Amino acid sequence: MTDSHKPQALLVDANTFDLDSTAVASSQQLDSVQTSSGFYAVGELDETEVGIWEMSVGAMKDLEADEFFVVLSGAGTVEILPADDFLSQHLELFPGALIRLHAGMHTEWRVTQKIRKVYLSR
Repeated sequence: MTDSHKPQALLVDANTFDLDSTAVASSQQLDSVQTSSGFYAVGELDETEVGIWEMSVGAMKDLEADEFFVVLSGAGTVEILPADDFLSQHLELFPGALIRLHAGMHTEWRVTQKIRKVYLSR
């Protein structure tokens, strides 16, 4: 007899998992190229969401949550804007890049090759 209350292992191919993408809100668009993004929340670890996120080629602005992420594929940049006591920074996005963003950072994402990342966020 098995215990149906025990958690099961989970396997997700973060590189190929099919994400439903939607157009980025016009208030977040930074240029005329229609940008889209999609995500899948794989689960939670305590109060931290773990998931997969991607963004098409284009540019958008965002207000960040506390997050660590690893870029799986793609290329681009993230600009941290000088606001709310955060200093200006320029971060390159490339496969393998491990990045930490803090809640309240104002960012501008400029993607030249579709980005896919695995994130941990609160």
